[in-house]
Amino acid sequence: ASENYIASMGSLEIARRTDKDLYRSTIDLLQQGFPPAFFADLVDEDGSETKKAERVELVPGRYMREYSSALRDLLDNRLEERTPSWYAWEIIKEHVAACGMFVSRDSILVRPFIPPTLTHAAFMQANQRVYMSATLGAGGELERITGVKSIQRLPIPAGWDKRGSGRRLFLVPQVALSDEDTMGVITDAAKDFDRSLVLVPNQYEAEVFITELQRIGLTIVRARDIEDSIEPFSAESKTALVLSRYDGLDLPDDTCRLLVMGGLPSGTNLQEKFLWSRIAAFSLLRDRVLTRFTQGVGRCTRSDNDFALIFVWGRSLVDFILKQENRRILNPELQAELQFGIENSRDKEPDNFTEIWQVFMDQGDEWKKAEEAILNLREQISRCVDPISERLCSVVTDEVSYLYSMWNGDYESALEHARKIADALGGDETKGYRGWWYYLAADSALALHEANGESDLLETAEDCLRRASKCCLVISWFARLARAAGQSSDITEADEVTAVAVENIRDRLTEWGAVGRRFECEVGQAIEDIQATEHKQFHRGLKALGEMLGFRADLPSGDGDPDCVWSIGSDLYIVHEAKSDHTPSDPIGINDIRQAQSHEDWIRSHCTCGDATQVLPVIETPRTIVSHKAAVYAKSLCHVLPDQMKAMCEQIAAVLRRIRANASSLSNEKILESLHGEVTSAKLTPEDIVQTLSAQPVIEMPTT
Repeated sequence: ASENYIASMGSLEIARRTDKDLYRSTIDLLQQGFPPAFFADLVDEDGSETKKAERVELVPGRYMREYSSALRDLLDNRLEERTPSWYAWEIIKEHVAACGMFVSRDSILVRPFIPPTLTHAAFMQANQRVYMSATLGAGGELERITGVKSIQRLPIPAGWDKRGSGRRLFLVPQVALSDEDTMGVITDAAKDFDRSLVLVPNQYEAEVFITELQRIGLTIVRARDIEDSIEPFSAESKTALVLSRYDGLDLPDDTCRLLVMGGLPSGTNLQEKFLWSRIAAFSLLRDRVLTRFTQGVGRCTRSDNDFALIFVWGRSLVDFILKQENRRILNPELQAELQFGIENSRDKEPDNFTEIWQVFMDQGDEWKKAEEAILNLREQISRCVDPISERLCSVVTDEVSYLYSMWNGDYESALEHARKIADALGGDETKGYRGWWYYLAADSALALHEANGESDLLETAEDCLRRASKCCLVISWFARLARAAGQSSDITEADEVTAVAVENIRDRLTEWGAVGRRFECEVGQAIEDIQATEHKQFHRGLKALGEMLGFRADLPSGDGDPDCVWSIGSDLYIVHEAKSDHTPSDPIGINDIRQAQSHEDWIRSHCTCGDATQVLPVIETPRTIVSHKAAVYAKSLCHVLPDQMKAMCEQIAAVLRRIRANASSLSNEKILESLHGEVTSAKLTPEDIVQTLSAQPVIEMPTT
């Protein structure tokens, strides 16, 4: 319950919405620390797509140290005194080298990786500290949260290992229904309950539910409304309490019988979101997510006789609880409730869910059989010891020691601890987190080199970066580290581009879900659109295909603009001029060639490009000959048949189906690796796609 309170003491947050000028000044100062395309998104005033808003980058430590004096001057001058931001900055400003700066389109977070609580007198001087929670976690998370090297845990009393509090009926409609039908089931239930609790991980999910619940006439209660008392919620009817907090809230008995877990409880701050989305440190954060999930689903069942209906919403959360490896380390009763709920949500229609929860809420004879089934499941299930948690717990003492070494400017000791941690995190399951610690070791070595000038430390830093990049070749952030360190013989630029594409495909699969109908609907629509002759439908198909292949895909709408642009960062652009409605028998005319070729200049004037940026203009048309007057205007333009795009769409659809079929049994790290292998084998990497689309230069086509 105290995680965010402890971290906030040394966490400076700058929100774009409330302090736009300071936000812009800060990112301008640290511009060198961002990939060019990401910086362009940050400063783009018109770019408000969710994908832009979700991405988080870390400013490398060397830039934080290089600009530390300028950063101190900027923030000392601009932060209003005696505000939360000012107090946090006063604590960390002389220790910038120990902090990470995490940046998204919405905000900036500057904080140490682990809170330095032992530098806080009131905390450090206590004779005894007692931590009380039903969900402490097993992977050293309590130590990381509190900045304390070692905390003793009292064992659970015999017999309590299988017990829960009250009864929960989990329903997971998205395993059977579309997102729209699932939301309809949830809102229909909310109309029948006096009060509903909705727990969400971020503002985007909150707005989805607020819009839907207000539409059916419910009054929305937010965190600020219950700061002094729960009565604004508990004393009213037809209300919904929407929160981003999973702990410390008691809603017993008739206070609230309906709970919606609205999304995966990860990424509650930018540091955590970076670790989850950019370096795939799933092994570290899984324990944290499971703890929040356990805390969240217990808000409405506060005694043995209490009961509540719980809807699970969000493709990422549904996929998370479908994985047996995640559920098996939960309390047996919670495992049994989840298994019962998942099995009874399969192959259902919307009305079936209403029938199920009404039987549960009646708590009559009809429910007794279900109750017996859950209890029988509970007795057959045991809680597994998570070997990954044991491994993470074994290094937490060194992690905390690393933090205090960096905080005190003892970079030599910090390097020693970081390398020791990375070397100890063996096994495939901790690849992402191991790479993170090799990065921190490299950063410590660079900091020590900057302090004493020893050239050998540069070799140490390069070696650590090389090790970081090799931990997981399919993670683009590590590939970019290697490129920055000049390791071109090991990790090429193309590898980084492929890694970005694989991550984007993974995100698309997560959005569509490992189960349910949405995947086939989306893929089927893409294949249908890419076969259309009507130009707008074909453009939609191009956009969908680009996203399935891991590109960022845009449909510009101005006069003379390209029909579709596929891009990966500022490294690669494929720019399309689609003429799907052409009559096949005629030649490609001069105006079409000029227009399509001009799109290369359009990209270089409208998009972020560097000296190494590759731009491939293509024209999709069923025509196979070129007007003799037109060929001279085709410089780098390439010709692609619409049927080739259809074939590519069917190829990537087959790859995604294969990965999705096994997704529930694979860890997140393994999904990335499997995707990389499948995409490479199918020759659908960005490099392969460029080769395919550039195979027929227009200047080499037959002319009239």
